[in-house]
Amino acid sequence: MARVREQIVDMFGDIASFWGFTRTQGRVYGLVFLSSTPVDHATVRDALSISAGSTSMTLASLTEWGALRRTQRTYTAQTNLWKLITGIMRQRETPKITAATRRLHELANELQAAGPSHEVEFMRARLDHLSRFFDGCRAFLDALVEQNPVHGILNRIVRRAARFERSL
Repeated sequence: MARVREQIVDMFGDIASFWGFTRTQGRVYGLVFLSSTPVDHATVRDALSISAGSTSMTLASLTEWGALRRTQRTYTAQTNLWKLITGIMRQRETPKITAATRRLHELANELQAAGPSHEVEFMRARLDHLSRFFDGCRAFLDALVEQNPVHGILNRIVRRAARFERSL
C-alpha cells in the first residue's frame, strides 16, 4: 500500500509540474487526497521529507486555490476535481487573459497615434486578430469555469473521445 501511495503522490507531482505548478504542490495535494483522515503540517512534512517552510508555503497556496480545506490545524483535499480545476482556472488563468486583452487594446491605441502606413495597418490587423482570439478564449474559459452548458458538452466530448480511443 505504501508503494502505491508513493507512486500516486509522485504522479500528482508530475501532473502539477506539467501544468506549471511546483512538483511539491502536486505531491502535497496527492498525499492529502489519498488520506482517509485530515492531515496536519508535521505529517505532510515528514511523509514527503520537505522542509517546514516549504510545507507551510505549499499548504497555504493549495488552500488559497481551493485544492485543500483547512480546519483548525488539519487539511483535507477538495475531491471534486472538476471544481478544483475550474477554481484554479478562475483564479490563475482568467486574470492572465484579461490582462493580455487589456494590453492589446492599449497597444492598438498606441498604433492609432503612429499615423497611417502599411506596417501600422498590418500590425493593427494582427492585434485585432489576437484580440478576437483572446476574446474567444475568455468566453470559453468563462463558460468552462462557470459550468454553463459547455460543461455538459465537454463531458460528452470526453466520453466520446474515450470510446473512440478504445475502439482504435
